[in-house]
Amino acid sequence: MDTRCVIGIGCDDHGDQIAGLLVARLVRCVAGDRFHVVESSGAPAELIAGWSGADSAVIVEAMPGDEPGLVQCCQPHPRVAGAGCSSARLSPRLREALALGQLPGHVTVVTIAGQCFARDATVTPAVASAVERVADGILA
Repeated sequence: MDTRCVIGIGCDDHGDQIAGLLVARLVRCVAGDRFHVVESSGAPAELIAGWSGADSAVIVEAMPGDEPGLVQCCQPHPRVAGAGCSSARLSPRLREALALGQLPGHVTVVTIAGQCFARDATVTPAVASAVERVADGILA
C-alpha cells in the first residue's frame, strides 16, 4: 500500500506563515485517512519523523515572495534529475531536515509566497486562495 504524507509547516499567529498548516488541515478534513497528515513548526526532527515510513511526501510552507499567493513546486530528492529546488526557495530548517533525514521515494516541496508574516496578522486573500488551490491539487 502506498503511504502518502502531507506535511504543513507554519505558525498559527503570524499571518501568511500559517499557509502550510491550512493546507494540511484542508487535506485532513476532506481526505480523512487517505493521507498521513502532519502539522509542523518546521523543526528538522519533527519533519523527519513526519515523513518517516512514507512512500511519498508533499511538504507545504510559506516563504516571503514578491507575488503573494504564487505557488512553486520542486522535488529536492537527489534521484530526480533536473527538478531540484533552489535552496533560496526553502526555509533553512527544511533544508536541514532534507539533508539529514532518510527521504521517502518521492518528495515534493510546495512553497506559497506570502506577504505578511507579522504576529497576530491575518492571512492575506492571495495566500488564502493559494491554500485552496494547493489543497485541491494534492487531493486530485
